Amino acid sequence: MALNILVVIAVLYSVYFCRTLLLPIFVAGFIALFSSPLVRFLADFKIPHALAAALVVILLVLLLGLTCVFLVGPAAHWLDSLPALGDKLTAHINGWSDQFKLLRSQVMPDANGDSNAIGSALETIIFSALSLVAGTTAMLLVQVAAVFVITYFFLVYGDNLMRNFVRAQSSFAEKKKAVIIFQTVRDDISRYALLISIINLGLGLATACVMAVLGVEDPLLWGALAAILNFAPYIGPLVLSVILTAVGFLEYNTWGMALMVPGSFLFLNFIESQLVTPTVLGQRFNMNPLLVVLWMFAWGWLWGVVGLLIAIPLLVCFKILASHLNLIGCWINILDGDISRQ
Repeated sequence: MALNILVVIAVLYSVYFCRTLLLPIFVAGFIALFSSPLVRFLADFKIPHALAAALVVILLVLLLGLTCVFLVGPAAHWLDSLPALGDKLTAHINGWSDQFKLLRSQVMPDANGDSNAIGSALETIIFSALSLVAGTTAMLLVQVAAVFVITYFFLVYGDNLMRNFVRAQSSFAEKKKAVIIFQTVRDDISRYALLISIINLGLGLATACVMAVLGVEDPLLWGALAAILNFAPYIGPLVLSVILTAVGFLEYNTWGMALMVPGSFLFLNFIESQLVTPTVLGQRFNMNPLLVVLWMFAWGWLWGVVGLLIAIPLLVCFKILASHLNLIGCWINILDGDISRQ
């Protein structure tokens, strides 16, 4: 038992220490799993496999580029609006009841300088964040390029690697079993990746439409954030709800209308998480919420925001592999979110 614990600690330390190397590989692997059905579809039309993989990777690069072009401007606009949020919040603080006056006089003795102080603080935060982004832009571009290069090689040579593994089996029965397991695992993971991406895209489109109806600026930005952050259940929607609360506070003068913005998103997220996703994916991919949150916190600590986004696909892949290969026996049931089976 102690040896197993030491092995787990060693693996976690290795993953953390090698995160710069492993992160592009993991992300590329998930992109390849998502894209492999499209590559096989193109290959059915007698397109060479390498060319089909190249076309898919080029399509992904174009989609990423177009997304950045359309969303960078609105994102910068809202970052510039943060000082205005501080000013508006200060105005509300200054208008509160007399019971807060003593506290305000102690904490903020210069009432006339409140807005400037908060605005200056927010501007400092923005400047620091932008400086950090500027300092890491080169490394980010290198990692993005590495992800797409590794994705291409996964798409072209991933099946060859598995075929070589099958050939290495000693008997025909073992070869047949390996092929069945590989195809089943690959199809299950690809199916999950495709379905969850479609669901999140639908949530993003619905969020964008609702934001447009409510009159919120840049609805496409909030739809894109809803689609991306929904890859991190519970935490992602919570983060976006906080952001949308600030957006509603900037857009409207009353708390009721301001809370309509995050409230509408939370309603859409409730429908997606409680009705759409269980219906589309079924109970097979349902997992214990406590373990899901702990798992996301662990990978978020290891790999930051990207770790949060890939944590659940990684957990689903592990569950699929463990169920088909019987890696952990009956312990696989711990991941199950169906209470009736506990």
